[in-house]
Order: sequence, then C-alpha cells, then structure tokens
Amino acid sequence: MSGSGTTLGRMDSSSYHDGSAYDRESVQFYDVAHEGAQIRAIAGVVPDLAALRGLAPRSLVVVATDQVARASARFVVSFRSPLRLPIVVTGALPTYVGPLDVVMVVGDRAEDPEISQELITADRRGAFTILVGPSRGPIVDDAPARTIIIPALPTVVGSSPARTITAVTTVLDLLEEDPSLVEQRLEETAIAIDAELEQLSPERDNLVNPGRQLREFADGARLIHTGASPAEYGIAELVAALWSNKGIPSGAAPAGEMTVEPPREASIFHDPFLDGPIDLIPLKTIIWAQQPEVVSTQPHSLVVSTESPRAGILAGALTLITRGFAATAFDLPEDREDPKDSVEDF
Repeated sequence: MSGSGTTLGRMDSSSYHDGSAYDRESVQFYDVAHEGAQIRAIAGVVPDLAALRGLAPRSLVVVATDQVARASARFVVSFRSPLRLPIVVTGALPTYVGPLDVVMVVGDRAEDPEISQELITADRRGAFTILVGPSRGPIVDDAPARTIIIPALPTVVGSSPARTITAVTTVLDLLEEDPSLVEQRLEETAIAIDAELEQLSPERDNLVNPGRQLREFADGARLIHTGASPAEYGIAELVAALWSNKGIPSGAAPAGEMTVEPPREASIFHDPFLDGPIDLIPLKTIIWAQQPEVVSTQPHSLVVSTESPRAGILAGALTLITRGFAATAFDLPEDREDPKDSVEDF
C-alpha cells in the first residue's frame, strides 16, 4: 500500500475461503461470520494505540462515512452514557476541532475526497487522528503520516457493527485503562461472539438458530424495535438501521413511548363479497433485552435476549447485535435454495 499513514492489523487473506462451494445464505452470512475476527483485529492493534493513555481530550469526534458506521457509533454513545467526555458523532468535521480533540473516521467508504480532506485538516490542527477505514483505497492512501490506520479485514466487503463499536469503545477505554487489560477484554469478547456465531450458522435450522427464528418472526409485518434501558434502546436503533440497510424496513422507539393500538373494529358498511377482504399488515414489536428473564405482555412481540457473557456487558450487547445482523443473511423458507442447486449458481 502506498499510503503514508501508520497501518496496523494487516491480515493474511489466504486463510479465508472463496465461497464458491457455498449456497446463497452462506455467502450472505460471510461478513457476519467475521464479526469475532473484527474484534480480534482491534485487539491486535491495542499496543499501537497505547499513546492514548493519559490523554485528557476535550472531545472524541467520530466522523462516520456510512449509515451502519454512524448507527454503530451512536450505539456507543447510548451504551456508555452517562459520558465521561463528549462524543460527537457526525458526518463532517466540526470547525472547533484542534489539538485538544481525538478524531476518528469510521466506515467502509473507500473514496471520499471531502472526508480525506477533513482527516488531513484535523491532523494539521494537531488532533490525534485515527482511521478505521477500508482495507485499501484513496481514503487510506491520502491519510496523513501521523494518522493511525486500522484497515478492514482484507476479504470482508460489507459494514461491520462490531468493528466500529469495538474501535470506538477501545479508544475510550485506552484513555483511562491499562492497554493489556483492554486487549484481554477484547479477546474475551471475541470468544463470546464466536460462540454466538456458532449458534447462528446457516447450517442450523430454525429450531436451533435464533437468527432464523428472528427473521421468520419479522416476515410480512411492520417492524418496531425497542428496549427498556438506554443501552437496550441503542441496540434497537442499531438493529433497525442494519435491517433497513439490508432491505427489511424497520423503525425504533423507546419502550416508554410505545402504545398498543386497540384492534380496529370492522366497518358495518364493509361487504367482504363486494369489497374484498381487509388486508392489514400486522405491526410486530421486537424487544431487545440484556437479561434473559425479560417477558413481554404486548401482542405480536418477541423478546430477544441473552445470558450475560463472562466477558461483560459490552460482549452481551454485541451478542444481540450480531444476532440481529445475522438475521439479515437468512432467506425465508419459501425463498430458500436447494443446496444441490446452489453450486450451479457460481
């Protein structure tokens, strides 16, 4: 690579399969399957980010280049609230940025002249700059020499919520914690996500695959994601953005602001023979919860929860986010390919 920035975490792509012998679901699941590896990639560059320790920045500015990166960074704000320092999630560099700030550019957009110029501007103003970008492209090549570059895994082409979330939380943690402790926690988090990914494998059917169960619950409905706590609502917002980005339109609303509409009474003037049946698209609610004992009294609702991993509450949140991410990779039963035919598609 010809970029002048300090590149970290370069990985050998020879360990990845090419996907040619897999069916459509396995190909769609490919990026999801690397969420644990994304976390390990961040853990691997912690020693190079150790210069953050002891800094007392005025703010952390996260410039997101795409929708998923933006939603993932906003989840961190919800998850870490109340904040110990201001976190600004934006699509453009604030004019106040200077030597008292840390600036992160996150996202998978390989070419964006405006973002490249803003990264250069932040560096010239003396800010501590980090690029969590693609594995290659002009945005990487044009990065300033002092910018720490954390490239994406070389064979993954889509957005990674886990990558953005762990990158931002790692920067926050390194401001106050020993780098070795931060690295160890990330490794434990990656183990927890790998365990969840085993449960989500496309080879597992809907009887034992929580991702398939979630996708099939959402079929043919208007969808609202919600959560009771700020962190759980942050998960709901992020999964709604992930689903909408993958073609499953979704919204999010805080649990305390949701009201259950009473069923509509049929009009006395409606004649099913003349007017046809009343086709109403049902409204379904997906409730994200970090405690397994949560239950719902709402009609047409599903609680998505998990046991708290030993790695901590961030690992639990990432487990749920990974499950929501995986649901976008699965086909509905009527759309599922016959494995015997899938090889012929390649």
